[in-house]
Amino acid sequence: MSTTPASGVPRIERGAIYRDIYERRADDRPATGRADLVRARIEGDALVFDDGDSADRALHDGVFALAIPAALDLDPGDRFAAQFHEGFGARPYGCFRSVRSDVFGDPLLGFHERTNQIEQFLLERRFWASHYPAEIAALGEALTRLSGIVLRSVLARVGLPRSLWTRATGGCAALAGSYHLTFNHYRPAVEGIGLASHKDDGFLTILRTTSEGLEVNRAGAWERVAPDPRCFIVNFGLSMEMLTKGCAVPVAAIMHRVAHQAVDRSSFGHFTSSACGPGRAVDVFTYLDDGLHRVCDARELIDANDHEIYAGTRPPEEAP
Repeated sequence: MSTTPASGVPRIERGAIYRDIYERRADDRPATGRADLVRARIEGDALVFDDGDSADRALHDGVFALAIPAALDLDPGDRFAAQFHEGFGARPYGCFRSVRSDVFGDPLLGFHERTNQIEQFLLERRFWASHYPAEIAALGEALTRLSGIVLRSVLARVGLPRSLWTRATGGCAALAGSYHLTFNHYRPAVEGIGLASHKDDGFLTILRTTSEGLEVNRAGAWERVAPDPRCFIVNFGLSMEMLTKGCAVPVAAIMHRVAHQAVDRSSFGHFTSSACGPGRAVDVFTYLDDGLHRVCDARELIDANDHEIYAGTRPPEEAP
């Protein structure tokens, strides 16, 4: 991520978000070990770690494991993830393969076959009730509430003034941001990596995965994340990294990827991002000693990051 030395405010430039860490973005070395992730749980309306050191490590790493609340039924999401790509013959969810972006007026939404192994069905919250079956829409809303608990707990931990929470997060602290449900299928017949290395653009992602494949980059090395059906994987994105860079406990956005998949693999996730809708995209901020500073708007960040995930990052000028 490039910065302007005069102010320390991050600068978003298409194709250059990762130029300062290009060696990680272009790193195709295999993972060398298992990721020992910090674990957390939800108690009431709070995210709880075993101790302060564990909490700070999770924020420094940019990723942790979150025990799935007992009341949360994930079966519909697991079934949708396993079926959405199969077509009308797979009931009840295979029909979503035919639902494309033109239905929503947004090129990111609906069913997509990506350049990596992934094919995806992505839908923003404003379409859940009208286009998803009731049980999938309900799951999305439950994950939105869970994301709010995680986000507010993290903002309190890093020391961001409470009076700034809603504006600083583009409405997310008050559950008024943009939220996406993504369902992912990895096609073993397609060569290459499952999903290219990247950071998510929003504040946080809640991932449900029960199969090997996810890898994270910590301390310059790739590590395999062991799936645990009892836990979500929560990772932080660029919006959180930029917002908290001037806080007492900065939060890292974790670089992650999905390794080549030799067998069918499905997963689903929930993204929390600043409010962004038709004709309206609120600002993304960084917090410094004198308050909030605008970086860009939410749509600029989404588009720039999506471009890099699928089209690649420009190398620094000094690179060969």
